[in-house]
Amino acid sequence: MSLPPAPASGRATVLAADAAGLRRGGELLRAGKLVAFPTETVFGLGANALDEEAVLDIFRVKGRPLTDPLIVHVPDAAAAPALFAHDDATRAVVDVLAAAFWPGPLTIVARASPRLPLCVSAGTGFVGVRCPAHAVAVALLREAAIPVAAPSANRFGHVSPTSAQHVLDDLGAHDIAVLDAPGCDVGIESTVARIDVSQAQLLVLRRGGISERALRAALAAAGLELEVVARAAEHTPAALADGVAAHAPGQLLTHYAPDVPTFLALPQRGVDGGGAGGGGVGGGGVGGGGPNDASTAAEPAATAASAAPTLAATCVIDFGGAFAPLIGRCAAYRDLSPSGSVGEASRRLFETLRWAESTAGARRVLIADVMALRVEDEHVGALYDRMFRAASGRRVLMPDE
Repeated sequence: MSLPPAPASGRATVLAADAAGLRRGGELLRAGKLVAFPTETVFGLGANALDEEAVLDIFRVKGRPLTDPLIVHVPDAAAAPALFAHDDATRAVVDVLAAAFWPGPLTIVARASPRLPLCVSAGTGFVGVRCPAHAVAVALLREAAIPVAAPSANRFGHVSPTSAQHVLDDLGAHDIAVLDAPGCDVGIESTVARIDVSQAQLLVLRRGGISERALRAALAAAGLELEVVARAAEHTPAALADGVAAHAPGQLLTHYAPDVPTFLALPQRGVDGGGAGGGGVGGGGVGGGGPNDASTAAEPAATAASAAPTLAATCVIDFGGAFAPLIGRCAAYRDLSPSGSVGEASRRLFETLRWAESTAGARRVLIADVMALRVEDEHVGALYDRMFRAASGRRVLMPDE
């Protein structure tokens, strides 16, 4: 279920991230307007989380279905309890996670306070809250003095924005303000984890900047016996049933997607030598889940890549030089991290996807499948999740060299 799209007004304004700009941003948020701002993950499109009409404007401007919940941002952990309606056992877990990871890229989900409009939680009765680790975001939240609901500041389903220009490219025709400041050092969205003390579980609903390993360590250090459970990207549906709400943002099979058909790329033959830190895959097979257990389901079969469009009309997004022999044979080539760093690749992924869709003559985008390359890193699952959804779960075999 979606609201009618907001009419384009051509009225987006850019605010400097100085004292005057932050003050103006806070005023606009309190007045029910939308303000886009940088965080350490991606740019968010913020509205007063206590103002139902302002929150609904987020859905209108983004073209976002009402079944997709929003994350509420606060300047510090002390502001979070007022947004939850949890019991003492859940509160204890919230306090441990907040102390360990806030400010930072972790969204904590628990039962929502009745203060919040139902549209924030997509009617589920649960809300995700986080405290961002970005000076401009925190300063804006303090200026606004209200909780701010903020999904990514882009067209729904499109590649997430990591710069003010990306926001303007997607939403510049709308009556929003955009705080112009660098950021997005993590580069992909926050981890979303729901506390379920009745099942003694912490359910990772979306992988992000905090790994399952880190969550387990924090819980264990506090003496909390909660199992950290995560769902592989392959387990998510292509679409939700009509009227059924998602438990967290970023749950659909197609998300973070360029406007050009995109696929995960598997090599026809093994990747030898230094590609992706020396990891490889033989015969197009798919590697294991690695330390972050990113892929526990059976992988969809790859299809031949020989069909049109050809390599000459293909943008290749590589990792660790795995497909370097294609340089000069494809329409354009970029390596997310020649050294095979998952952190670097995550920071560059969304900007690179936007570059690929804008490359002249490109009719297809291929992304090196980091799971097939058996990359060993506790954050590889989050990177893979974004790649998988950008490609709508589709895979192709690269042509023989």
